[in-house]
Amino acid sequence: MVVTFAYIGTSEVNSSQISNLQNQLSSLESQILTGAQNVTSLKGNLTSLQSDVANLPLMHQPPTTRNIKVEWVNSLNSGQDRFFLPTITVNQGDTLDITFISNDSDAHTFTMEAPYNFQINATVPGSLDYLNHETPFTTNATNNSPGVKVSGSVGNVTGTGSFVAKYAGIYEYFCIYHVALGMYGYLIVLPNLPTNTNTSAQSGGSVSVSIVAGAFNYTSPINFSPKVITVVIGVNNTVIWTNNDSYAHTVTADDGSFSSGNMDPGNTFSKTFTTPGTFTYHCSYHGWMTGTVIVLPSP
Repeated sequence: MVVTFAYIGTSEVNSSQISNLQNQLSSLESQILTGAQNVTSLKGNLTSLQSDVANLPLMHQPPTTRNIKVEWVNSLNSGQDRFFLPTITVNQGDTLDITFISNDSDAHTFTMEAPYNFQINATVPGSLDYLNHETPFTTNATNNSPGVKVSGSVGNVTGTGSFVAKYAGIYEYFCIYHVALGMYGYLIVLPNLPTNTNTSAQSGGSVSVSIVAGAFNYTSPINFSPKVITVVIGVNNTVIWTNNDSYAHTVTADDGSFSSGNMDPGNTFSKTFTTPGTFTYHCSYHGWMTGTVIVLPSP
């Protein structure tokens, strides 16, 4: 698949930045679609992409409406549930008219969490619930976003809905029934239009990070969860860490800009981020415990 950018052609674009981003996105698409990705490698690639997007020059193109079709696919007839398109690239401020098509017997969704909180649940009576031993649903889905319409029958379901891409950055969309099997993709929103640079006093909601049980053990595959989070100033830029482990830990910025100090089991630490950027951190007691907070400017 060739990745294209709607805003290429303006003199403000740095061609080397765009080329680098295109190459990384092509790699990301290939990994998602084939399902052969190493999760650690994929998350590292995503972190790099977030940084690249944040550093792109700010465009000043008028927002437009983009008609985007996303389909459920059985990847390479392998039994792997996937999205096609595996990535979607738009400009900040664009309206996304999403058409989600599912020709599967299982129920599927197109779901995005904060800050977009958008869902098309393509579930109709007779659709099978993968999470409940393929039990058939008896009713239509009731948890669609406002304005979403779903029609059709099992094996031929179409859902439509729209939202505005207000926040620049990279955001995951996924199927709530099959995300563990690799059915997810990424929305890339390129920075566009002036943003409010006076962000020092802005605050919004919060997001949570868990220091998981067993994090003290260097063999544990997960310690901070989620390991990488993206927040938006004025939307959800307070991060709350909770120590759910049986050992003490810290949340300490690699650059020394913040630190929780000692956090005994059950303790929490919160930090409100008011400056855009990428902030990496670690536990002072257990150096293998690392995490990243990506802070995007207010819309």
